[in-house]
Amino acid sequence: MGGFQDFLILFSFLVEVAVLFYLERKAWHTIYTPLNFLMLPYLFVLLITIAVSGSFGLVGFYYPSILIWSVGLLLFAIPSLAFASYSQKKPALSSFSLSPFDDDNLPPYLVYLGILLVLLFAYRLRQTIGSSEYFIGSDDFAEDFATFGFWGHLSRLCDVLLMLFIYYLSKERRWLWFLIIALVGVMVIRMVKGHMIIPCVVGVIMRLVSGKMRISGRFLTILLISAVAVFYLTYLLAYGIADGKEVTDDILLFIFRHFVHYFTSGTLGFSLDMQVGLPDYGSVGIILSPFINILNHFTGNEEILSPVNPVFLYTGFNYTNVRTMFGTLFVHTTYMQFAAYVLCLSSICYLLKMFGTKYRSVLANLVYYYFCTLLAMGWFEFYFFHLDVLEIPAIILILKFIDVAMSVNRRSFAESVV
Repeated sequence: MGGFQDFLILFSFLVEVAVLFYLERKAWHTIYTPLNFLMLPYLFVLLITIAVSGSFGLVGFYYPSILIWSVGLLLFAIPSLAFASYSQKKPALSSFSLSPFDDDNLPPYLVYLGILLVLLFAYRLRQTIGSSEYFIGSDDFAEDFATFGFWGHLSRLCDVLLMLFIYYLSKERRWLWFLIIALVGVMVIRMVKGHMIIPCVVGVIMRLVSGKMRISGRFLTILLISAVAVFYLTYLLAYGIADGKEVTDDILLFIFRHFVHYFTSGTLGFSLDMQVGLPDYGSVGIILSPFINILNHFTGNEEILSPVNPVFLYTGFNYTNVRTMFGTLFVHTTYMQFAAYVLCLSSICYLLKMFGTKYRSVLANLVYYYFCTLLAMGWFEFYFFHLDVLEIPAIILILKFIDVAMSVNRRSFAESVV
């Protein structure tokens, strides 16, 4: 396509985002909605991708790839407007305020559980150092440490507790920093950037929507510096310890290039994918892999579907196998399957929103904002084909059962005393 057609695609997308943002704000009286979490980060990354593509050795951007997001966002907006129309008749479902959740006191059992997890993973780290032939900071060591099996599942509990501890952090609870730093350390050793980013983002969002934190220039600066620092820490750990290399200016420049690559790998990856004719085109089974794998496990079928894309494309800096959220959906579905999945996912997210609005509990909203964070990472990849999307809510539900059971016991004890 020529320059004018490319400009028209981008301009129409910007108009679409502006209109949808206005409708969302008017319908739900807040910017913290699933559609906004999905489209605003993508728009930000898209504009940066367009700005740097074709320069510094990066490939050019293929503007028609934006059209898939244009269609996807319109489909995602349909349940939003439908549920908003219904919820406006019921203020308990649509009212929004930046105020603490109803159960804002930190349950003591979460602290004890956090301490236990830190001790368990300290033991696991010592055990892995003694048994693994790899160094800390390598992907192989991370795999031995806590990627699969019991320790892999236990690390999902670390994710949930990290979200909660970040939310509960306050001047009176500064000591929570020890647990937060320890749990972040577990994430860093696991060497999966998504597991470092997502729990922290969920915790920060929970603080924002509860009024514990405000969006400001200082907040955005700290957030940006923290994100870059975590990225650099991961790679410095890999090159300085795992590979035994001296950290030089060339290494720092390489890490910076890799940061730019990571930031643009989803948008450029899908752009390239469309340019070369979607060589990774697959079936909808990949999108539904967590459900299929669970079904296979209980029916005795040993086949495990992997959602990892085997097709890598070169962006000019490095190879990428991620395609953004709607890009991955487009690659693995028919048009009807694409529309059905987007409508279903949007409906689930807005039902969770209304549930969290009506029942202002921390754990109820934790599930909702976890899903919102997965949407916010849509600029990178489709995260809903991982088992975490089922396991994390299941862990939160178990914690809710424990919370309710302990509340009943406390109430029963108080009544018996009286």
